[in-house]
Amino acid sequence: MSSVAQDVRRLPLEGAFNLRDFGGYATADGRVVKRGMLFRSGTMTLLTGADAAHLRALGIRAICDFRRGNERAAEPTLWHGEADVDYFCRDYGESSGILGEMLKSPALTAADMRAAMIALYREIPVDHAASYRAMFAQMLSGRLPLLINCSAGKDRTGIGAALILAALGVPRATIVEDYLATNDHADWDWLLSHRDGTAVARRRRASPDAMAPLLTADAAYLESGFAALDERHGGLDAYLSDALGVDAAARRALRTVLLDG
Repeated sequence: MSSVAQDVRRLPLEGAFNLRDFGGYATADGRVVKRGMLFRSGTMTLLTGADAAHLRALGIRAICDFRRGNERAAEPTLWHGEADVDYFCRDYGESSGILGEMLKSPALTAADMRAAMIALYREIPVDHAASYRAMFAQMLSGRLPLLINCSAGKDRTGIGAALILAALGVPRATIVEDYLATNDHADWDWLLSHRDGTAVARRRRASPDAMAPLLTADAAYLESGFAALDERHGGLDAYLSDALGVDAAARRALRTVLLDG
């Protein structure tokens, strides 16, 4: 485990879901990612007024919301209000539509769902490259602190956070550790109890065993995404440079701003 305790990463918020600081990690060259500069979250529609005030007090200057338009409409992000915060989002097709179809099947098994998740993570870096380019552009233009989010704060956000930490020189094992922290931070029973709609109904029809891989951060998922980058781009650094425009000079600039030591 990291020397930075997980309860330190958790913010004192009543209505947050999987919202945490992902700074504090050591890099391969002995520096440390600054705290209070990088945040990741799931849906933020349940934040209270006090929660919103706390987040605004952190001075967050950019939000990158990786959700589809229908997700944003159902659970809008409003906490930033009139603050000087750049809010990035984009509309795109259903990259994970297969999961929605699978949830309708009474024959769905845990093995089926886990295999689908592993396959999905191979496609996330491709499907969301435009969002990740915007994420890095925000940081490189000085819009920090930054908060990235999706619905669960696990898959699209998990890849996004992994890319940031990798660009800063954090070792792979530590990146996986940060990804797996969702299993400690995400209270799915609480979230589902506050949600309505057909998506929740479909999930409640599925067996708990079949649902578990969908709601779990599994190291094999993230490793599947890394493997796809190795196969398609020749590695993570090449993907950062070629697909996202984050070359060696850009990575040095980010490290100057975001690392201590």
